[in-house]
Parts: sequence; structure tokens; C-alpha cells
Amino acid sequence: MYYVDYEEIRRKADQIRELCGDDEDTFLDTLDGETDAMDILGGLLTLREEEKQKQKMNKDLAATYKQRAERSNNKQDATNIVIMQLLDAMNEKKIQHAFGTVTITKPKQKVLITDEKQIPTQLLTVKTSPDLTAIKKQLDQGEFVPGCEIQLGNRSISVRIK
Repeated sequence: MYYVDYEEIRRKADQIRELCGDDEDTFLDTLDGETDAMDILGGLLTLREEEKQKQKMNKDLAATYKQRAERSNNKQDATNIVIMQLLDAMNEKKIQHAFGTVTITKPKQKVLITDEKQIPTQLLTVKTSPDLTAIKKQLDQGEFVPGCEIQLGNRSISVRIK
């Protein structure tokens, strides 16, 4: 990455700020001439943008691979149907072949919910979770909420590329 002597940059920035006052353009031009801070910042912004583009490309590639996996799964399911139809035509439930043994299994039973409202309550599970939006609203209004407090996250940066 980059070696950054923050203390040296801070020391020079403080000195230049004393000389320039509120003139931001002069401050930045002078700081650029006296330190590598602006070059480092430019390199870091370039690196950040490159990583952002790599992230997008990787997400796109992952989506493509997910679609390919789904297509392969669909082809496998279709092939299974054809194999089952072939065994049915042969009137066989199990065949040993050089490439593998194929067996037609009995259907598995599973529960199908047709009307969830009619299920007795003793057969239901209830999941509760804190309403974070309502809790934050009360805490923001200065109200006490037992077992809760506001936690500050980390500082971050906002970058707009021109």
C-alpha cells in the first residue's frame, strides 16, 4: 500500500494553515508542494475506485455463475426424469451399470400447509425480535429503554468521483 508519515504531514499542514488562514486553495497547493499528501490521496482514490470496479465485476461474475449453477441443476433434474422414464420403460426399479447404480426410490412424505390459520396454536412456533426502528426512535427522543443503548459506529468517508 502506501507508507504515510501522518505526523510529518500533520506538522507541515499545521504550519501551512497558520500561514494561509482560511484560503483553502493556497493551503492545498502549498501542502501539495511541501508533502506527498495529495499524491498519496490521489493514489488511494485510484486504488479505491479500482477495488470498487473489481467488486462490481466479481458480483456480476458471481451472478453469472449462480445462473449457470441453476441451469446445471435444471439439466440434472431433467436428466433424472428421463432416467426414471427409461427404468419405467424397462420395468426395473434398480439397475447396476458400469457408470453407477440407479434406483427408483419411494416418494418421501412431507407436510403441505394448506391454511396456516387453521393450525392449532400448540403446533406453531413464535419468533420474537426487538423492533430496532422503534427502539432507536425512543432512544433518540431521550427515553430510557431497558437493555438498550445507542452505539456509535465508525467514522467513514464519502467519495464522489468527478
